[in-house]
Amino acid sequence: MADQTRRRVLQSTGVALTAGLAGCSSDSSGGSSDGSSGDGADGGSSGADYEPVSFLETPGETPGDTEEMWEPFREHVRSTVPDAPFNVDFADNTSAIGQALINNQAEMTRSDIVLLANPDQIDVVGIVEEGGASVYFSALATLPDSDIEETADIEGKTIAFADRPSTSGSLYPNYMLNQAGLDTGEAPYGDPVDYNGEWTGSHRNAVQTLINRDDVVACGCDIAVLLNHIPEDQWPDRVREGSGRWDDEVGTESPELQLVEASTSLPFSPIIARSNWEHPLRSDIEDAIVGIDDGTLREPDGEVENPLTAVTEASIDDYQPVIDVIDTLNVDLGQL
Repeated sequence: MADQTRRRVLQSTGVALTAGLAGCSSDSSGGSSDGSSGDGADGGSSGADYEPVSFLETPGETPGDTEEMWEPFREHVRSTVPDAPFNVDFADNTSAIGQALINNQAEMTRSDIVLLANPDQIDVVGIVEEGGASVYFSALATLPDSDIEETADIEGKTIAFADRPSTSGSLYPNYMLNQAGLDTGEAPYGDPVDYNGEWTGSHRNAVQTLINRDDVVACGCDIAVLLNHIPEDQWPDRVREGSGRWDDEVGTESPELQLVEASTSLPFSPIIARSNWEHPLRSDIEDAIVGIDDGTLREPDGEVENPLTAVTEASIDDYQPVIDVIDTLNVDLGQL
């Protein structure tokens, strides 16, 4: 169907967000702005009678790969709630997603930082599981011929990160540097003192920056983009046993990288919705998402995997470890 391929990529500036979101959807909807049908009917409605629902994500791969990755999730919600014009759309980064939700330009996303930055404006729907795991990890990596042997060795050098608000690609890497005794300064929203930070916008960009730039000695990002580059004997048991991404491909990809440090476990990002979202099918949509369990979603097309395998109920209290990191770094999430 045409609505399966009509996706939009949102820009991080306010003007572009407004232009990209206002009145735009993957469906031809005749619904009114309050989410009710245009003719006042309250039963037997088709999806076209309701205001479209936008679930925002950032592209983890190429745009085409990301669409394939999220298509089974979209299909599940639409098949469970047939009347809901539910779309998965894509924004450039976490900041753009946060702005879209608080400005009523999107309804749902998967993000702990957007939740923690706007706790009074966001509701928790559930916590994501991946490969049977409800936790994931961040890590610092370097090149095998580097003189970086431990985290403290990054002092005075340049390290690449992902997006500034990213938990695993910015907050936790800077926290690990902090715990190693380095002065993080105003990072991640400003300049660190004891090292140079290069924020690249995505986890893969951080890895590629390390690989391609001689002046960059390390990267800090989600282990999802590092596992295949780092030999399995370098990973601690907590990653082997706790990561839902651990498989036979670990350590098989070139170029080989070297692990500097792996984080403690992080709770997976929650599925969240803006609190003021009013839609006749909201509870049905949220129930459909929380109802996802192992085997619910079909395997996506192409060389990608489902971004989640299950969703369980959660609350903001589950994210106390992330709050502790934010407090340690003295981060003002109002800067999101």
